[in-house]
Amino acid sequence: MISYPLREYISSKKDDDYHRSYSTIRRKTSPEESSSYRFIYIIIFIILLVILSIFYSFYTYIDPTCFNQECTDFVCQAYSEGLIGGHLCPDLCTTKKIQLQNCLGEHKHFRSRLFEDNDNHQVIRCYLRHPLSKSKPSGDVKEYFKFPSDDSTLDVLYNALQEHIQKTITLENSDVLLEELMKFADFNKDGKISLSEARSIWSLVQIDEFIYTLLLSDKFYIPKIHGTCGHIFAVEQVLNGKLPFNDQQELLSGSERPNWYQRVRLAVGIVEYFSDTWHYQDSDQHLHLCQPLINSFGFDKDFESKMLKSNHIISSKSILSRLPNQCHANKDCSYDSYCHGTCNMTTNTCQMKEFNKDSLHELCSLLSSLILPDANVTFQINFDLFMRQCQEIVTDGSIYNSDFMDLTALQIRQTLLLQNLKNLFWANIEYQMSKITKKSTKKPAGAPPIHSIK
Repeated sequence: MISYPLREYISSKKDDDYHRSYSTIRRKTSPEESSSYRFIYIIIFIILLVILSIFYSFYTYIDPTCFNQECTDFVCQAYSEGLIGGHLCPDLCTTKKIQLQNCLGEHKHFRSRLFEDNDNHQVIRCYLRHPLSKSKPSGDVKEYFKFPSDDSTLDVLYNALQEHIQKTITLENSDVLLEELMKFADFNKDGKISLSEARSIWSLVQIDEFIYTLLLSDKFYIPKIHGTCGHIFAVEQVLNGKLPFNDQQELLSGSERPNWYQRVRLAVGIVEYFSDTWHYQDSDQHLHLCQPLINSFGFDKDFESKMLKSNHIISSKSILSRLPNQCHANKDCSYDSYCHGTCNMTTNTCQMKEFNKDSLHELCSLLSSLILPDANVTFQINFDLFMRQCQEIVTDGSIYNSDFMDLTALQIRQTLLLQNLKNLFWANIEYQMSKITKKSTKKPAGAPPIHSIK
């Protein structure tokens, strides 16, 4: 007899019993049961694959990380070291009255985040360009706020601002905006600009949205800037975050639909925006809106249109500077998925004419959807006349189909059209103003009569 340790015998016996038992079970399992088990496993695998695909797609399109703590830590560290300043800094960093919470999220390619501050009726924008990443910022924060240098003068800042503004947008009189920037930079209103204030305003002008918000700050349709801290800035919160349309871009019905005079009032602000930005300061600079017009405006309690964000506004010069110097097809002249130009095949250069054509067509279409329902017959007759004129401008081959667009003729015709629309709107709502709102928006003094457009 062969002798071996008991422990080994027990193990081998258990193995024999296991294999014998398992073999018995396998012999008793029917083919139908095995097939059903395989089917269940396949279904579970497919479900898990779908769930993982959804999560992956969500993460690649929308970055769920809000960086609220990173935004706060970064600017507060710079503030504590005396590198930056601003009205928001004490409440954000010292008293903690402002918390970057209620993240609205944003498409990751915008590289910024919006935070709601309902207590103070404002939204706070934090840009994520160079200062922030998914990991906490490391190193010396002074590397991000190093201009102007310690030994710089006010002239250095002024010249740098002037050069940067001219790269962003060409203005006939840039001194007006520069003076506004210098005035804004004096956060404590002591008549002087400190080094921390200079570095703060320099970090802010790197953000196009801030420049355009300040540039149009005297317009009633632009939310006002409430305060800043370094490269973080807060703007007025828009009460209603969308125009009265549903997801299918149809006008709301029933009690959700504002009355006709209120909708005409909304239209006034949208037309005012186009009037102001079509040829800014009567120059050839056009401020384009590179997102659907219907998604760009909300409104306040007085039914005044308010632009939701200014980060989609861009000047024609900025667009041209970002397009290729030479083109061979229209696809070479695309700025983004919404704003696209055409290629002049004679000069092989990009032109802006499609930008202008599409924006005017979109405006007229939106106005028709907004105010034609429930309008009286007299209004419809006058409004239809202007819509026909709008269509004539959009389809005029002498303007858009030639290699060299007649900007002067286009400017005159569109300016007259927009002015006539505004006069028509004001004529219909002026006597209703006190019933619609408690606060009236003054009609422009001495508005000219309605002109004919040929």
